[in-house]
Amino acid sequence: MKRLALGRGLDALIPVVEQSAESGPGHSVVDIEISRIRPNPYQPRKAFAEEKIKELADSIKQKGLVQPLVVRRAGSDFELIVGERRLRAAHYLQMEKLPAIVFDEVSKRDVMELALIENIQRENLNPLEEAEAFRTLIQECGITQNELAERIGKDRSSVSNTLRLLSLPDKVKGYIAAGRLSEGAARVILAVPGEKEKIELADKAVSGRLSVRELEQIVYGKRRTSTGESSAPDDRMRPIEDALRRLLGTKVSIRPKKRGGKIVIEYYDNEGLSRIIDILRLFDRK
Repeated sequence: MKRLALGRGLDALIPVVEQSAESGPGHSVVDIEISRIRPNPYQPRKAFAEEKIKELADSIKQKGLVQPLVVRRAGSDFELIVGERRLRAAHYLQMEKLPAIVFDEVSKRDVMELALIENIQRENLNPLEEAEAFRTLIQECGITQNELAERIGKDRSSVSNTLRLLSLPDKVKGYIAAGRLSEGAARVILAVPGEKEKIELADKAVSGRLSVRELEQIVYGKRRTSTGESSAPDDRMRPIEDALRRLLGTKVSIRPKKRGGKIVIEYYDNEGLSRIIDILRLFDRK
């Protein structure tokens, strides 16, 4: 079966399907009883804001459903691919039927990708939901981080750094899921080596409402030379250090000398080293 044009985005996918629905093999547009539509088992979003669903329901009630759902056949019923929020809004309105684009065959990989892309393009997932979706696609579909980055329109380092959030302690991940700790703050906390230290810093960030910049100052602000003396960072190098930290997701120090200098990239375990090497693609060049 020809793969769906995921790289072009959902808004491009729907018109293509509709134009060929009458004559093209494998899919059609029909009105389906809502009771026959099963939820998407690969839906990356775990929580749906009730007020947002009600807002969408009000819009559907006033203007109708602008875009059909996308489903695939599942025996005598159907399985949702795209349109979870629209389906929930229809349930709220107690609608009986909805228009849907029906595919006879869609691969598991396509279902996962479409559900992920819909959430990224239409309403942001929280960072942990996004990370879990990334990991599922990589593990279950054999897709590489580079391929995933291309498919969802993100750079490779962004995908890698989002996946790293899954290695945080459960308490810290709970803060992220609850919206109390931002992804940027979590990435700074990842640079702290120990689990206990990560939790303590996250507690301090949440209770003290620290900004990402303030967290960076705590984690990166003070440095020690080999003699134990404090070494203040060169303010001219700070923007470059910040850019390298965001790219590599770890502590980076630039130490200028009278002539030249050195860049120090820190890592805390073999997995961290492998990830940095992968981002820099040190062994991919011919």
